[in-house]
Amino acid sequence: MQIHQLRYVLAVAENKSFSAAAKKLFLAQPSLSQQIINLEKELGIALFVRHPKSVTLTDAGEQFLKSARRIVNEVDQLSDLMQKHSQLQNGTLRIGLLWVASYLNLSHILTDYHRIYPGISYSLTVDGSNTLLQMLDSRSINAAFVISSEAALQHKEDLFSHRIMDDRYVAIVSRQNPLSARPFISMQDLQSENIIMPAKESAFRKELEQVFDQHYIAPRILCETSQSDIVMQLASQNLAIGFASNSIAQALKTEDCRIVPLENVLLRTIYYVTLKELLDYPAIRSFTDFVIQYPFF
Repeated sequence: MQIHQLRYVLAVAENKSFSAAAKKLFLAQPSLSQQIINLEKELGIALFVRHPKSVTLTDAGEQFLKSARRIVNEVDQLSDLMQKHSQLQNGTLRIGLLWVASYLNLSHILTDYHRIYPGISYSLTVDGSNTLLQMLDSRSINAAFVISSEAALQHKEDLFSHRIMDDRYVAIVSRQNPLSARPFISMQDLQSENIIMPAKESAFRKELEQVFDQHYIAPRILCETSQSDIVMQLASQNLAIGFASNSIAQALKTEDCRIVPLENVLLRTIYYVTLKELLDYPAIRSFTDFVIQYPFF
């Protein structure tokens, strides 16, 4: 049983005539008649009673007509829905965002894309980079914005990545601390200071530990947290020196603290990532192209 045969039955039933139905379907009448006969043979029962100049449905034909109309309508709706997906008039993008997305203005790209394609909706997941990459690998999300490095992403052959911004890490120092007047802070300057270290699961934690080790410094750790607002508060109260990316520090700074560059340049690079196989899907390809061309600076 083929979908076109269902359409033929609907046309014949509506027109009560093989010849009239054939004209509307742009078919030769013998071809249409043979298609209906083949279907009746397959079903093992007649759908129409043939009269000299018209046809009527049998009892089985009446039941067949109800189901055929529903099936054809659902197929047409499905075809229309898929066409809307292909034309970016429908669909859902499952996007992963970093906890710090608001400080990086990443939400702006979603808003701007939605203005162009209002039929596309979002399902957003907010988490850390490692978790987002795992979710992408398991196909739980379509794409994500993550903190990573080119070296780390190069090992993932199935991943498409695009660097969108570099954000430099800075020190957060209370204005009561003499180091706040420095043009930059070295690792040696931090040797006798209380330090707020990033949480152990933070990618920045490993980088910072490596720099301290290179300078043979064992930091005096006051606490460990990646909660930027807590870091800013503790540093502002001169309890310790904290660290944050420049974008977050600028967004949260107060009059009681100063943002001082680090002598050792430590960058936090933000990447957009998706799976190469997903680029075959219109919405993901479109969103990816939009991200690549988006003016982040």
